[in-house]
Amino acid sequence: MIKYILLLFFSIFLLSGCGDELSTSTTDDSANITKSLLTGTWTAKCSDNTTASTSSKTVLVFSASGDNLAATTTNYSDLSCVTQSSVFTKKLNTLVLGSKTKTSQNQIINELTAAVADITLEPKTSSVSTSLNSFCGLTGWSLATEKSIAGLTCGSITYNAVNDIHSDIIQMNSEKTFIRLGNITNAASTGYPKTLYTQEYYK
Repeated sequence: MIKYILLLFFSIFLLSGCGDELSTSTTDDSANITKSLLTGTWTAKCSDNTTASTSSKTVLVFSASGDNLAATTTNYSDLSCVTQSSVFTKKLNTLVLGSKTKTSQNQIINELTAAVADITLEPKTSSVSTSLNSFCGLTGWSLATEKSIAGLTCGSITYNAVNDIHSDIIQMNSEKTFIRLGNITNAASTGYPKTLYTQEYYK
């Protein structure tokens, strides 16, 4: 169970998708991103893991001001995103959008920075709650009660501490119907991801 949880959290957000199916053409068919366009809830499709017989779904919520973002990944113990097992949430504030630029693969994107407000984990079943005992060095995990894991090391992963800077890239398609975020496991020396995840988030 712990190994499964670690794998899920490592792929989060940031929470999502792998690889890069985007065109490397220099043609700019993306939208000009503004905070007002981002405001609202963006939801990814259910993503299944047939090997583990589990699934997950990530939801991004940008505040009305566009300055805050909550990225929540709900993990499920089935392949259809039905039975919740745990919820992982990364909360960001003071979000700043950079000007439009492109990756080394000519993907048109905007750089994005924000401060980490908190990172939390919430078990949704008693079995997951029990399996989390001493996870991240914490005890007393309770069903449906979230704990902050910001700044903690959980297995092989050390999470950002509160107020750390989160650097990412973001793209919005020309129809303004979906967005993509950066592959945070593939960061450049600048701290920004080099490529975009294929995962799409829809309003």
